[in-house]
Amino acid sequence: MKKTVLTCVTAALVMGLAGSGYAAEPTVDAQQAELNALKARLAVIEKRIKDQEVKQKKTDETVKKNKASELKFYGDARIRSINSGDGYSFEQRVRLNMEKQINKDAFIRVRAISMNENELGTTGTDDANNKIDNAYMQFNNLYGDKNSSLKFGRFGHSFGTTGYWSSAGSLGMYDGIEVTTGKVVKISTGFGDWGAAKDNSTTSDKNKTTLNKLEKNVFLKLGYKPNRDTTLQAWHIRETNADASPVDYEVTGLGFKTNVGKNLNLAGDYSKNVAIDGDPTGLFFTLTYGDADESTPHSYEARLYYADVDKGNVPGTLNKSINIPCNDVKGPGLSLHYVVTEGVLAEFLTGFNMEKKSTGIDNDNYYRFQVSTKF
Repeated sequence: MKKTVLTCVTAALVMGLAGSGYAAEPTVDAQQAELNALKARLAVIEKRIKDQEVKQKKTDETVKKNKASELKFYGDARIRSINSGDGYSFEQRVRLNMEKQINKDAFIRVRAISMNENELGTTGTDDANNKIDNAYMQFNNLYGDKNSSLKFGRFGHSFGTTGYWSSAGSLGMYDGIEVTTGKVVKISTGFGDWGAAKDNSTTSDKNKTTLNKLEKNVFLKLGYKPNRDTTLQAWHIRETNADASPVDYEVTGLGFKTNVGKNLNLAGDYSKNVAIDGDPTGLFFTLTYGDADESTPHSYEARLYYADVDKGNVPGTLNKSINIPCNDVKGPGLSLHYVVTEGVLAEFLTGFNMEKKSTGIDNDNYYRFQVSTKF
């Protein structure tokens, strides 16, 4: 707009000068007075433009702030077919999310699982199939520290870099509190109860503890990025009600993830549970090529896995994001992921030539097909 105003002023000056050829030559004082008047009018126009720009900026910021604080609803649905040696079973899952930004440093998130791997064509009517696995509030930028946060309520945890032990995005059900801080080394610590993360078929013992699950506990996680392409993590979680729990957990783990080539990355985790006899360990690697981004149609990804996990190392099967067997097993796996269209992901996963570590007997091959979508 400023360029337009200057063009108009220049044209006016040119026309004025052209017209002066037919009139008496103005004096120097008259020319200076006219120039000063033009400058004064231009200054007024520029001020109006600047005031309008300031108003527009405030309007844009208000719109952006209002949009960010809106109540957001979204979800995902998945249909899968699994064959682990007993024939194919078909299951469905639907999850619904709600988020609300309270202010720039605080938000609330709730996720409800309305169908939790139900047999295809059925709906769940009890807590085993219908549950709220995330319901928490998070505060960031504590005391002006942009690297800090406080989370409390029900949420999920990621221990390790592969997701074989647990992944926050897979299942929440951790009732507790977590505090995070640190710029160079990211430190997270807290306490809570993970007993709600139980299998649909799992019952409780006489002490009302879920079988083979980690319950009341304290934890510590340390994260470090030595460079842009590499992430390291060390973690420790200890069950605090071990006397009442049928299977005890005090697990320490180390993990890494690094780029090893173009579109190729390697991740690995090692952990040991020293709370029970034998100190069961877990070793898991993933080699990933590509990136199946659900917002990018026809993007794809392939992963190779290797699992060497003792019985009693992991607390359960629901908390992980690795969708091949990785509890009491040893052997390789493979998965292929393809974005059919925006928001629709098709996947094939298999675990093959695996053995059951506790017995040494060969496992049946595992096959899994699934299609998921976001809405």
